[in-house]
Amino acid sequence: MNGGNQPADFPLASLGRARLLLVAGAFVVSRLLYYLAGIRFDLSPLANHWQLIDPQLMRTDLLRSLFYLHMQPPGFNLLVGLVVKLFPDVYGAVFQAVYLTIGLAVCFLLLWLFLALGVTCNIATALTILFVISPGCVLFENILAYEYIVLLLLLLAAICCSRLYRSASRARALGFFACLFCLMMIRNQFHLIYYLAIAAAMTWTLASARRTVLESAAVVLIPILALHVKNWILFGAFSLSTWAGMATGVVTTFQLTSAECEQLIKQGVVSPLARIPPFSPLSDYRGMIQPIPATGIPVLDAETTSTGHPNFNNPAYLQLHTLYIANSRAVVLHYPVAFARSVAIAWFTYFLPTSEMHYFDKSRLNIARFERAFNIIVFGQLRHAADRKDLRAIKAAGNTFSLVLYTGIFPMLLLPVLVIWGSAQCLLASRRLRWRREQLAALVFMLFTILFVTALSNSISTFENNRYRFPLDGFYLALAGLVITRIVSARRESRTAESRLSQ
Repeated sequence: MNGGNQPADFPLASLGRARLLLVAGAFVVSRLLYYLAGIRFDLSPLANHWQLIDPQLMRTDLLRSLFYLHMQPPGFNLLVGLVVKLFPDVYGAVFQAVYLTIGLAVCFLLLWLFLALGVTCNIATALTILFVISPGCVLFENILAYEYIVLLLLLLAAICCSRLYRSASRARALGFFACLFCLMMIRNQFHLIYYLAIAAAMTWTLASARRTVLESAAVVLIPILALHVKNWILFGAFSLSTWAGMATGVVTTFQLTSAECEQLIKQGVVSPLARIPPFSPLSDYRGMIQPIPATGIPVLDAETTSTGHPNFNNPAYLQLHTLYIANSRAVVLHYPVAFARSVAIAWFTYFLPTSEMHYFDKSRLNIARFERAFNIIVFGQLRHAADRKDLRAIKAAGNTFSLVLYTGIFPMLLLPVLVIWGSAQCLLASRRLRWRREQLAALVFMLFTILFVTALSNSISTFENNRYRFPLDGFYLALAGLVITRIVSARRESRTAESRLSQ
C-alpha cells in the first residue's frame, strides 16, 4: 500500500528472526503432533487415482508413456514417475520428504506474499500459522495428489508477478511465466486461455518492458503449444487434456434421475449413453463405440491398469468424449435443470472445509475431535455429515435449506466479500491510488486466478470443488490479511485523531 517505506526486495528480512522461528516452529511441532495422532502419507493414489498412469509403466516405459499421454497434462505424472523409477524401494519416504519440503516452502512463500502486499507482520504471522496447522493443509500434505504442488506454484507465481512489476527484467519475466508453465503441466484448469490472457495483460501494462515480457512469454509458450499440437496430431484434440468431453457428462446427464433420463432418451433428446455414468470402465460402452486397433504402446492399448482401475488414456475413450458432449449440449438446451443441480452442488461443496474429502475419510478418524472443532470455529460448519450420501438423504427428505449448516458458512459469506473488496481496489481509481504498482499487479493476478479457476471448476465439476478451492486458499487468506490490516489501520488512525482532538 502507498505510504511509508518501500518494502525490501526480500520482505521476509523485515519480519524478524523471532517471527520466522515461530512460524517454522509451528510447522514442525504441528507435523509432529499430527504424526503422533496417526497421520501418515497416503500412497493409495498411485494405485487408484485416474490421473496417474500405470505405476508399472512408470518403472518400465515412462518416457514413451508420457509422450502418448493425452488424458492429463504430463507434469505430475513426470514427477511421480521419476520418483517411482529412481527410488523403487523407498519412493514412499521420498514423496513424504518432498511434500514436507513443499509444506515448509508454503509457510515462507505465504509470509512473503502477505508482506509484499502490505499485510502487517503480526497479522501475516498469525494467518500463516492458522493455515499451516489446519487439518486440510496437513491432509493434503500427506497424500500423493497435485493440489499441494499447485498451491506452492500459485504462491510463487504471485510473488514473481509482484517482483516483475517492482523491477522488470528478463529473469523475472521468465520466472513468472515458468510458474504458469508448471501450473499448466500439472493441472488442466490452467488453460491456454488463462496463459494468453495474463501474457497479453502484462505485455500491455508493462510498457517500459514490453519487449522483455513478450519475448519471455513467447519462449515459454513454445513448449506449451508443442504439446497441444502433439495431441492434435496424435489424438485430434488441441488440448493438454482430453477429459473435458466426458467431464461434461458429470454436470449434465449424471445429474438426471432415472425417470428423467429414460424420458429424455424416449424423446430422442439424448442417446442411451446417458444411462452410463461418465468415467465408467470401457467394457460398459460395448456396442456404442468402434474398437481401436492395437498400437503396441501399453499406455494406449490397456483397458485397465496393473492396479485394476480403468485406463482412461485408451484412445477408445476419445469417441465417448464426442458422444458425451453431444448429450451434454442437448441437456443444457432442453433440460437445463440438470445442469442447475450440478452448479448448486458445486457451490455447496466449494465452501466445505478443506478436510471434508472422501480421500481423507480414514485419516480424519485419527484427528476427528480437533478437525471438528477447527471446522466449527474457522469454517462455521455447524453440522457434520459423515458421508455425502447423508447429505443426499437430507435433500431428498425436503430439508434443502438445512444443508447450509453442513457447509462452511463463514467461507460462503466472506469469500465473495473478499473478492468484491479486492476487485474494488483494482477497478476504482480512488482505491488504486492506495497501492503501489507491484502490489496492484499481484492483487489483479490473484483475483483473476480465483475467478478463472472457480468459474471453470464449478461449471465442469460437482463433487470435489473444495479440493479445487484449496490451492486458492492462499490467495483468499492474503485478501483476508489485507482487509484485517486495513481495518486495524483505520481504527488506529481514528484513535490517533481522537487523541489529538482531546489534547
